[in-house]
Amino acid sequence: MTQMTETPSTPDIALKLGDGVGAADRTHAEEVIDSLVAKASRPVIFARVKLHIDEARPRDEQALAQGTLDMSGTLIRAESAAPTISEAVDVLATRLERRMRRITEQREDESQRPPSTPEGQWRSGDLPSARPTYFARPKEERNIVRRKAFSPSFSSIDEALFDLEVLDHRFFLFTDAGTGEDAIVFETEDGVAVRTVTGVAPPHTHDHAELAVDLRPTQELADVEAANRLDVSGAPFIFFRQAGSGRGAVLYRRYDGHYGIIEPAS
Repeated sequence: MTQMTETPSTPDIALKLGDGVGAADRTHAEEVIDSLVAKASRPVIFARVKLHIDEARPRDEQALAQGTLDMSGTLIRAESAAPTISEAVDVLATRLERRMRRITEQREDESQRPPSTPEGQWRSGDLPSARPTYFARPKEERNIVRRKAFSPSFSSIDEALFDLEVLDHRFFLFTDAGTGEDAIVFETEDGVAVRTVTGVAPPHTHDHAELAVDLRPTQELADVEAANRLDVSGAPFIFFRQAGSGRGAVLYRRYDGHYGIIEPAS
């Protein structure tokens, strides 16, 4: 297993480097992140970047870069894969900077328009993102290795779509502010879609011409059943109702070939 060593660069900026990441790559990453932080329109509280090489992946995706910025309380995440660490860092920085600009634009829009507007503010130009492929781990070796619970985050469609883009997720699980129903916005081959636990379209979806509505109700499944269905489908994730609670949850395929679950806090 690759051992990780953590190396601080400037205050509040940390690099986590895997074996095979050289001194030149570290220096390049520090310079790129320092430059990125200097461009931020609001103070960056911390920045964290993880760089590592996975030789089991395709040759053009063996260098992996993952980054998180906290820009005055707003988290921005991105990831990239490339043939070399230097290239992966450059792509990562481009994606983080693009998301920083989106946050700035959103705040400027909010300061210049009334609190309520009939127009959707989400733009789809940054979706979908190119991401690393999944490691083809044999089915018998796959396990649920991560569970993450979120306190019910009541969001409008606009807010959920914005978070989907800025956090660089394939999906974003939230509780609809208008209905109180668990829902998910997610990337598709053609753009982005929304789906609720009951299959009923959330309010105001008509404000987003690019937004598809998936009207299929979710099925109630145990975690193991969800994992089995995910394997059969070959999809990156499955949205389902958890057996017992009836709440919406997402079981997803991790890049290491294992599974993770996002679920509401009990």
